[in-house]
Amino acid sequence: MQGWLGPWLGDNDIPILYALPAIVLATVFITVPFVARELIPLMEAQGNDEEEAAIVLGASGWTTFLKVTLPNIKWGLLYGVILCNARAMGEFGAVSVVSGHIRGETNTLPLHVEILYNEYTFSAAFAVSSILALLALVTLLIKTWIESRHTGDIRQADA
Repeated sequence: MQGWLGPWLGDNDIPILYALPAIVLATVFITVPFVARELIPLMEAQGNDEEEAAIVLGASGWTTFLKVTLPNIKWGLLYGVILCNARAMGEFGAVSVVSGHIRGETNTLPLHVEILYNEYTFSAAFAVSSILALLALVTLLIKTWIESRHTGDIRQADA
């Protein structure tokens, strides 16, 4: 193993590639930009006046974040997390490369559909695909609900 942590990980038998950490890292790398895409414009539009006031009044960093910043960005953050979830459920490419397709250990639903399809068990592949479609519908419903709540908050603020 190479890199700064490679020898230590190898000595302690902690696998990264073809194991759960690789799947998590690949999924995070692919999906976190969805949260950033939602939060960066929202936070730029709100400015930092409230955070600066809280710090001037003696609030700690965590208190400022929890009491000032988080309430202002909660809907954008939740919306970004829902988008991350939708992307993570269907992620195939990056996870396929780093997972190793080890059944029962590093298999995700999209990879499982591929395996079932390649084994010509079409009904099982269809069933798993149906589960993914149902999860997509649930995610869409949650996204729509969050959008309606978020636009309701914007309308109330404008009034």
